[in-house]
Amino acid sequence: MSDNDDPPRFETVDWSQLQRSRRIVTPQRITLLTGVTLVALLYLYDVMYAHVYTIGEWRAEPVDWVFLLALVTLVAYGIVPAVQHRATARQFLEGVGAKLSTKLAGGYLLLLVAIGFLAPLVFPNPGLAFQHAFHPPVGFTSQVTGVECLGAVTGEIFDQQCHGTWTYPLGTNERGHPMGYLVASGARVAVYVMAITAVFVIPAAAAVGVIAGLRGGAVDSLLMSYVDVQLSIPAIVLYFIGYTYWGPSLLVLLLAFGLLSWGGIARLVRSEVLQRREDGHVLVARSLGASGTYLAKRHILPNVTNTLVPAVFQLLALLVLFEAGVAFLGYHELQTYSWGGTISEGINAEVAAGMQTRAEHPAYMIWWVATLPALALTATILSLKLVGDELRDAMDPRRRAGR
Repeated sequence: MSDNDDPPRFETVDWSQLQRSRRIVTPQRITLLTGVTLVALLYLYDVMYAHVYTIGEWRAEPVDWVFLLALVTLVAYGIVPAVQHRATARQFLEGVGAKLSTKLAGGYLLLLVAIGFLAPLVFPNPGLAFQHAFHPPVGFTSQVTGVECLGAVTGEIFDQQCHGTWTYPLGTNERGHPMGYLVASGARVAVYVMAITAVFVIPAAAAVGVIAGLRGGAVDSLLMSYVDVQLSIPAIVLYFIGYTYWGPSLLVLLLAFGLLSWGGIARLVRSEVLQRREDGHVLVARSLGASGTYLAKRHILPNVTNTLVPAVFQLLALLVLFEAGVAFLGYHELQTYSWGGTISEGINAEVAAGMQTRAEHPAYMIWWVATLPALALTATILSLKLVGDELRDAMDPRRRAGR
């Protein structure tokens, strides 16, 4: 028996929402079309007039345009529906944020996204300052500094200690870059990875899983055979092939891992769909002539979220980690300042391909260079895991019905 003592009741149906779903012109589509048009106009302006810098000191790269398209899609199909159904969104957020750990994780991810968006404005490129290399954070001292120590200097002449200064509150690396700038730049890379993956990779995985599970037969065999082939090809190999031809590129990395990393999610969704398609309400809808699209949208997808959502957040965490790993090995764009590249500088890693130089000082003497981005990377992966688990419970209609 269910633990819920409430008497049985009919579920409230938002008929206005059902009517809106049949319209061709919807706020989501208007927002998407407007955003895509603006991005296209900005791209044409960049190509035909701006040439080097699109706006101010922002020099748009191909990955920036892909990110902007992903951002427009997230606004159209994430923010706009939330604004349309504020009461439902508020109730949903209250359910997600029931635990303190989830609140902290969600708050950290929101902060990460904000920093990722505003990093170029709040933390402009400070340029090279080798004379200010390896300044320690405020409250700490170090024997390793550049030519000039901006903080207080104490100790004997051969044992002098440089104290941290508010000019560089989190310290600097070997090029004199402030660690705040480097951590914020790494957050921007992580936001790029998550946004592009969420918009272009996850829908493909969910669509393949749902179609394979619903249609079955030859379609199922064909799609799952493709997934088997996909899973047998290491994404890192494809990236290295792209690296050979196009050099280090965040976009190439996302393409490689995006194309070859969603097969596991598609298989999970397919397994869940095979179970849900035999549920009574799905069979009744099918017997009444409901189309496959209607079944997938109204009856299947809402019931596979408990499987899809945690897998999605796990994939996002893995791709953020993979990107950091590739950067740690030195196969990344040096100008992106990924967390992995900064960690590599800090732990005295020797990297092949001549893309990075070997640090001259032991890791413990410049601990802040590796520790701060490592903490940011760890907090990001942990937060994605916690929020993903809580979203699974909040979006599961069977759990909502039991509340």
